Amino acid sequence: MLKMLVNEAHFVLEIKAEGPLLIKSGYNTISGPDMTPVLTYRNGRQEVFIPGSSLKGIFRSQLEKVVGSIKPLVACNPFLKQNADRNANESGIKRHQEALKVSLPYCGNKFRRDSPADEVYKGSCPICRLFGSTSFIGRVAIGDAYLVGDTTTAQKRVERRDGVGIDRMTGGAADKAKFDMEVVTEGTTFATTIHLRNFEIWQLGMLFVVVQDLEDELIRMGSGSARGLGQISARISTDVQGWHGGGVSTTTIRSAQGQKQEPDNQLWGLGHWLSHTNSYGTRPNDLLELASPVPHTPHGIRLVRSFTGDALTNLRGQAIEKFLQAMSEWPQAQVPAQTANAQRGQR
Repeated sequence: MLKMLVNEAHFVLEIKAEGPLLIKSGYNTISGPDMTPVLTYRNGRQEVFIPGSSLKGIFRSQLEKVVGSIKPLVACNPFLKQNADRNANESGIKRHQEALKVSLPYCGNKFRRDSPADEVYKGSCPICRLFGSTSFIGRVAIGDAYLVGDTTTAQKRVERRDGVGIDRMTGGAADKAKFDMEVVTEGTTFATTIHLRNFEIWQLGMLFVVVQDLEDELIRMGSGSARGLGQISARISTDVQGWHGGGVSTTTIRSAQGQKQEPDNQLWGLGHWLSHTNSYGTRPNDLLELASPVPHTPHGIRLVRSFTGDALTNLRGQAIEKFLQAMSEWPQAQVPAQTANAQRGQR
């Protein structure tokens, strides 16, 4: 599938710290604070940033919860094997059996190395179809989020805070349990680029679900979220950057005259582009009827269109509905007999 480009989506996500934020570097300082944020060397100086791997983990984790809430036994658990380890103790095997009630074993362990790509994609859960697994590369790429605005004040974006361990018996400060940390200050804004390629419409809706939760400040990030750290908000940037006209930009490859072409009043997903074959398990009716036409603009070998304002609002709403519909229609795994009997007994 990835040997050809069918359709792509691109947008810039701005992330704002609504409170102190700490994504730990993992390195101890010799004479400085006990915990420090991750740093990168950029613009001639060291500055804080948010790793793309952290952002992708947040997106995936949130969507695993959302999909599991909409329909259990659809999304897999990357840390769940097909069978419990025989060397595990009784409590470990019991936890494994409990996990099988709400999630599936990891998709990456289901296929052989030489399995055809279409077979792997068709047999993967919706989360692995978007983010990939050890058997198949994902559809979405999320870059590192760098500081927005005047970077000459990068060092002023960090402040030091004191912390202390709590004695579980007295509720007061524990003896010799003081620590200190550096955190990113409130109001600091970062920007990252999200690129989605060869996507089905419901996969675009998946990303919009997480963006909506970020806008509503329902997701915390980094360390110390239970202690008041990590409150963030986010929005899709409307700034024009080169060929990217702000909002959400979609692209298709310019085809030869006479070949089928995406009309201005529709958005085609992968399933509609591949309507001649169903080997990937996509839906032939994978398209949206737009409320108003969004024109295509030639840009090299691509045709680009930018969704902003009401067009973006309409796109988000329809794509999220496609996501909900796809999850409701997704085949649910069969619950083992002993699990089903236990669930009936609990009722």
